[in-house]
Amino acid sequence: MSFGFLPAKKAGKHYELAELAVHKLKSANFQLKGHTEKEYEHIIISHLQSSTKIRHNLITQIREDEVEANESYKNSNAAIFGIKHKPEFTIGIDGTAIEIKVMTNEQTMRDILGQGIVYRMSFRFVILLFVDNTPDRSIVRLCRDKKSQEYSLLKGLSGSYNIMSVIGPLGQSKSLVFK
Repeated sequence: MSFGFLPAKKAGKHYELAELAVHKLKSANFQLKGHTEKEYEHIIISHLQSSTKIRHNLITQIREDEVEANESYKNSNAAIFGIKHKPEFTIGIDGTAIEIKVMTNEQTMRDILGQGIVYRMSFRFVILLFVDNTPDRSIVRLCRDKKSQEYSLLKGLSGSYNIMSVIGPLGQSKSLVFK
């Protein structure tokens, strides 16, 4: 694949787990005010763990009983330009990186898009979770518009580069998905 991304097919175990995770995340509750990324991380991990398939492959930094997985997590990073980058959590060691950003300004948008590209260097798939905390939910609104640049960008990242996105809240336990 171009750009030095880790080769990945849209078939097989890693793809099925990424698809299942995106499907589960579509119904995660992002309609919570004032929460930090760390709090959303706990909410999202709990939501994903309701799937047995995902639970057995989820590598996080928060579970006490994950001694073996925590060792794997230490090695689950993307290195580029001599700097190591770690996603919030992963599904498999090099399967899917998941990054969460609470969107409040333009810098958080640049951060999450950049992190998606960096993680794609070392992971087959990336899921970006955009939690829209802007006053008028402008990010969700722009991403819903099929004629917008934002829609085209996220659709292209998903279709061509295996960088999927979940943007919410669209409503109670409802989010917009690009996969």
